Amino acid sequence: MAQTEIQSQNQSQQEQITDLSDIEAISDRIWQIATEQQENPVGLLQILRILEATHKRIRDDLFQPALPISRHELFNLLRDIETNGGWPHIYRMKVHEICRYLEQEEEDVEEST
Repeated sequence: MAQTEIQSQNQSQQEQITDLSDIEAISDRIWQIATEQQENPVGLLQILRILEATHKRIRDDLFQPALPISRHELFNLLRDIETNGGWPHIYRMKVHEICRYLEQEEEDVEEST
């Protein structure tokens, strides 16, 4: 019985992975749009804001309500998080990091003159 349950879970997970091909295509399209905005920091910032907002909506409206209610299911989810890359996080640059980048650019310009 337990073996059948495990096989069923594996098949379900495989079907879910197969369904992710659409999101991979969307990801490729987002990358293409971003490369088109390569010289436009405001456009790139807007893309990042949209991605962050989408991440938040998925996390708050879909992921959190879908969290398992049993210890066994929670253990399986945590094991998956641990083995498949950890928790998704959207990193934000801090203002001092941007300023440090500007300082480096100024030093490079001074050295070349």
